Amino acid sequence: MAIVFQLKEANNRLKFNQLYQRAMRVGQDHIASMINTLILVYAGASLPLLLLFLDNPHPFLEVVNYEIIADEVVRTLVGSIGLILAVPLTTLIASLAASAKKKK
Repeated sequence: MAIVFQLKEANNRLKFNQLYQRAMRVGQDHIASMINTLILVYAGASLPLLLLFLDNPHPFLEVVNYEIIADEVVRTLVGSIGLILAVPLTTLIASLAASAKKKK
């Protein structure tokens, strides 16, 4: 959010669309770093699952259908979607606020 207000302060004539696009360019770098962090976190958290796959006498298709595997898949998807949507939504809200602040 701070980058949006800094961009607006640097160039007060920026329209909403221009402000949002410039802030999103910065936001893409934030998304990339969050995704890298997320991958490392999930890799560390899934080590027990890796052991489950390696040392389990049951067939692979049976192990994949365990509830613990479904929990991890859902957790990964929800976390990823949340992180990916966080930056565009907060940038949109901040751009609207910065544009409205100029009009007052």
